[in-house]
Order: sequence, then structure tokens, then C-alpha cells
Amino acid sequence: MIKNISEMRMALMISDSLNTKCSFRIFGSLTVAKQNYSNSSAELILKPGKKVKINFGYTATLTTELRPNPTVPESLIESMPQASIIGARPTAKLQYKWTDHFSTGIGTSYHDTALAIHAAVSFKNLRMAGYVSKHEFFVASDARFKHIDYSWTYRNTGVFSIAFFVKLKKNFTSFVDMQIPVKTGGSRVIGIRKHFSDKSGIVHGFLETSFDLHSNLLSLQYYFHI
Repeated sequence: MIKNISEMRMALMISDSLNTKCSFRIFGSLTVAKQNYSNSSAELILKPGKKVKINFGYTATLTTELRPNPTVPESLIESMPQASIIGARPTAKLQYKWTDHFSTGIGTSYHDTALAIHAAVSFKNLRMAGYVSKHEFFVASDARFKHIDYSWTYRNTGVFSIAFFVKLKKNFTSFVDMQIPVKTGGSRVIGIRKHFSDKSGIVHGFLETSFDLHSNLLSLQYYFHI
């Protein structure tokens, strides 16, 4: 089986500080693919103290913050755990930075038909967040270390996603990316990437080969970012 897939994303972010305690941020992105789709966000950011940050608007929930921002290159190569996290919603959230390495957050977001309570905690390279609503609960976590990155998510319907990325020598990365059970549309993918960049650091990307153990599909991917 051979499938040809191509996507291009164009994105723009605008932010400005009205004063030392108040700023705003607006962004939008359009992904041109077989089925075009877009992302957008607009938020007001208040910083009444050095350790406190309050956000209002149609923006990332505390749980959404575990996904890459749609305006950064990593958003086009999300792992299955990252892609299973909810996107921007009407949100109000409060975050408090206790130390340089430890912070917590609490907030509420409107999930199309019901309100949800979100909570988040971050300690050094480890983050965990989740939410509870009338219809479901969801938890997610990720960590970034020198030689390994991982992400996982769990939904009360029994769907579990996990991804491991092991950083090897000479800009190679091996990975496992899966969602269980596969009958819900998940998959079990293993692969390896060879990263590259030019001397200026402006152009970078990777070559990837991967194999889906569920569909027996072998894939070759070329990712290029300016």
C-alpha cells in the first residue's frame, strides 16, 4: 500500500505588551492539505505579580499547553498523544510559579456543550495536566530529557496513547508512537528519523521511515521547515 500525503502550514502570531502587567496575543494558522483546516487564538494576559499569570480568551486550555503551538514547526508532526489533546476553547486560567522549577495552574474552559475544570502541574522537565467535565475526564503528561522524550494521555473511554522518542548519535532519533485500543482508530508505529539543518539554522527538518504494526503500512516522510 502506498499513500501520498502532503501538507503545508502558514501561520502568523502577533503579540504586544500594553504595559508591564498586561499584554495580548493573537495567532492564526491555515493548513493546506487534502482537507484544509485552521487554528486561531486570541487572549488577554495579565501579570499582577512576578509569579502570577492570568489568561482570558479563546485560547489554549491548561491541558492544551501540552501540545505544540500551531505556529511552531513541531505542530505539524504531533505524536498521537499530543494530537489527542483538546485544542483551544473559551478559557480562563490562573498559573502560579512557586519556584524556578515548580508551577501549578487551575482554570475553566467551555468544551462545546459543557464546562470543564482544568488543572496542571509542572516540575523541572515533567508536566502533567487534565480536566474533568460532565461527560468525561482526561489526563496527559510529557517529559523532556537529554536522551529521551515521552508523552502519554488517557481518556475515561479507555483510550490510551503513548509516544517515546530516543535521541541517538549523529542526529538520529528512534521512536514508538501508539494508541490503544487500535479499534478506536489508533495505531502502533515504530520508526527512525534523521534530522538535518543548514549552518544558519534557518532551514531544518528530517527524513523518516516508519512502520505501522496494525495496518502493515510502511511510510517514508520528508519534513522541511523554513
